[in-house]
Amino acid sequence: MDTIFVTGGSSSLGSSVIRGLLPGFRILASTHRSSLMTADDRLELLQGGLEKCRDHASSIQTAQVIVHLAAVTHSDDESHYFHVNHELTCRLLEVCRPEQHFVLVSSQCAHPQGGPYGRSKWLAEEAVRSSGLPHTILRPSEIYGSTGMEGIDALIAFARKRHLMVDFRDDGHPVRYSPVSLDEVAACIVKSATFPVSSSEPYALCNDLAWTASEMAVALRKSIRPLAIVPVPVRLLRGVARLRIPLPFKLDQLDRLTIPKTQDNSPAKRDFGFHPRSFLSYLAETASPNCIEF
Repeated sequence: MDTIFVTGGSSSLGSSVIRGLLPGFRILASTHRSSLMTADDRLELLQGGLEKCRDHASSIQTAQVIVHLAAVTHSDDESHYFHVNHELTCRLLEVCRPEQHFVLVSSQCAHPQGGPYGRSKWLAEEAVRSSGLPHTILRPSEIYGSTGMEGIDALIAFARKRHLMVDFRDDGHPVRYSPVSLDEVAACIVKSATFPVSSSEPYALCNDLAWTASEMAVALRKSIRPLAIVPVPVRLLRGVARLRIPLPFKLDQLDRLTIPKTQDNSPAKRDFGFHPRSFLSYLAETASPNCIEF
């Protein structure tokens, strides 16, 4: 039985990926936690997370495929992004055998001007590309369907609780979102690990369309009445942050809202059968969606 090594196995997405892989593979999972929700004889835990990958090099090298999910997504310490997302990715690459296929779960926000988080993920991608390993880079957009309270999750939860839909504006233009479900992203990761496809270009795991807060509010009004839309300029929030006034989110999340993002998911559809459902349909049909961002 082939072996797949998964980092970030204790996250909601990691646990879902492991459950999807277990029927056909032996799984090694790197985790900071002592246990995972999934219990199976074919699952072996490697304690210590990415910091200990050198200690587990011989075990990691038994895998045919590496699925790298572990990352820091929200931090007040910029150096933490670069240490975990870039430096520890480089450390993991160093212990891989040349023929191991490396699946990096990156982010739609990976960009040189994407703030500390986006830059750290872009540097991780660059490290994978220059490693010489056969690889697949996946860039999920906003992910919904988990228990987290971040990103699109926080936006929708706030709308349901306060009856206010925040409409972030960048130079007067509404920010657009292209959310995909955790189950859809996990299935695509499983497919990319089961049937590896090497590609020099990253795969965008986004929805077929992108929607503004106003468009999402139309769907939400089926279960939330009244629901007001409140325009909030990103430039204003940056000014507030410069005055050291606390904000209910990490400052670099503003960079993630405004950087250019690839919206072409056709390569992921072609190679991995990725077909996300409409987020507006989900909002209209679901009383309280739970969402996270990657």
